[in-house]
Amino acid sequence: MPSGYPADPSQLPRPTTVPTEMKPGNTPLVELRNLAPSGTRLFAKLEWFNPTGSIKDRAAWYMFHNAVQTKKLHPGQTIVEATSGNTGIGLARLAQIYHHPMVICLPSAATEERRQLLRAYGAELIVVEGGPNDAIAHASGLVEAGEGHMLYQYGNRWNTYAHFFGTSQELLRDWQLETPPTHFLAAYGTGGTITGTSRGLKMIWADLRVHSVEPFVDDPISGMRSQDDPFQPPIADLSLVTDRHEVQRAVAESTVGMAMQEEGLFAGTSAGAILFAALEALSADGGTAVALLPDDGWKYLSGAPWTTA
Repeated sequence: MPSGYPADPSQLPRPTTVPTEMKPGNTPLVELRNLAPSGTRLFAKLEWFNPTGSIKDRAAWYMFHNAVQTKKLHPGQTIVEATSGNTGIGLARLAQIYHHPMVICLPSAATEERRQLLRAYGAELIVVEGGPNDAIAHASGLVEAGEGHMLYQYGNRWNTYAHFFGTSQELLRDWQLETPPTHFLAAYGTGGTITGTSRGLKMIWADLRVHSVEPFVDDPISGMRSQDDPFQPPIADLSLVTDRHEVQRAVAESTVGMAMQEEGLFAGTSAGAILFAALEALSADGGTAVALLPDDGWKYLSGAPWTTA
């Protein structure tokens, strides 16, 4: 097992300085009977039930409170973070609660809904021309100039621990079938979600196939990253991945519409990509799949499939 992950998770310290009702997690696991191909079963964990509406609340909570407990983040110190939106929204909520100024470096493609939510939580936005890597470079420059402390979700182990301790354990606890799932699907972005969750699951479900869902490198989907991108997050452990799915943005968006029509799910674009990949995997190999859906559609209303040019 790679360093940093003891066989007994209790050996790792956990943030404990915040009331439990403020902690994300315990999101519902539901079966999607109408979408699943005949003879298969498809389950989805709905991460938009977290406090600010996305899976990134988990990483934000763990990274923030670990930084406070280890005194890497000082009272009232400015937090600087590069984000496509969801992690920044989760951090901005915590920064507002605990009275830290928040500076977000946001790629120019971020939706207006993301920008509005970040401002609502009191964050200062710096919109950076280009993609996530450009936002990372800008945020790093601010920190080097002494502008604040960056939690750096792409290299922060507590991003993965959030899913090792939280997401994977919830899935194991809530699984009701006698046999384990055959497929687990998650987006590849910072690497924290797919690394932490699949490592926790495979400690119990050793034969589980882990599917990384990605955009094509020249057809980006917000919050997701391709393995072909020149920058690969240091916390990502892709040795855990057994299958890789590249999904076009237009296909992800059309799958969002299908999920709404067939299951009543108001899902985000990355969730659409993951659902499409799940249908691919089940159609090809059968079995039972668990799809980790990062957020809902509220942050995407100004774009496809909800509006047309």
